Amino acid sequence: MSALRRTFGIAEPVRRGMEIKIAREGEWRPMALGVSAGVSGDILVGRDAEITWEDVYTGSELREGADFHAEVERKLGMDW
Repeated sequence: MSALRRTFGIAEPVRRGMEIKIAREGEWRPMALGVSAGVSGDILVGRDAEITWEDVYTGSELREGADFHAEVERKLGMDW
């Protein structure tokens, strides 16, 4: 971020930090569809062109899949 600050001024690192925070908070996918890869966060950080072991094997391959409808209802607060 210091290189961005020297090149573009104080506004660029502040804007980039806000975008990264928004991207991390806004990404949610049900477990039935797979773990969220965080694509927009990876693009902002600059890791969009690399594939790591964790991108392929997330550790959830052996777990039983969650019920899609129950997870969405819990996320939206519809679990009466």
